[in-house]
Amino acid sequence: MRVRGFAAVLLAGMVPAVAVAQPAPATAPQPAVTVETLAPGSGGTVPEHSWVLIDYKGMLTNGTVFDQQQHMPMALDGVVPGFARGLVQMQRGGRYKLTIPPELGYGAQQTGPIPPNSTLVFEISLIDFKTPAEIAVIEAEAQQRAAVQAQALIDMAKSDKIAPPAP
Repeated sequence: MRVRGFAAVLLAGMVPAVAVAQPAPATAPQPAVTVETLAPGSGGTVPEHSWVLIDYKGMLTNGTVFDQQQHMPMALDGVVPGFARGLVQMQRGGRYKLTIPPELGYGAQQTGPIPPNSTLVFEISLIDFKTPAEIAVIEAEAQQRAAVQAQALIDMAKSDKIAPPAP
């Protein structure tokens, strides 16, 4: 006996489904940075999205220096991914050697004196860092000081302590 139409659809719904496990596709290992501690720091590590104050020297693997800065402030959100991934492993006052594979640096793109597909090596001294919350407080205090100074200038002008500009 052959079942047709709506009854066939109903009966088909009663047949248990058999799930066949499919092997997971092989994934390539994710590139990682290497952080070597040259001199330990102290306290906690740098939180994500922070600002850091660092001394650094950037080099290619052959030792060619492509950049060097002292007391350089920078936002973790504004650097190549490998630089940020390395900095969040560092402590205030420490010195480190950070090695960044091309995939987490500039990749296949030439950037200034850095050839395409270059591994980057940095010697970094982490002087200080500020979290986003600390930056927000600093900015609010600066805005408040600016408002107080502006009001003081307005008050001085109103009291004729400041001579009006010459015509």
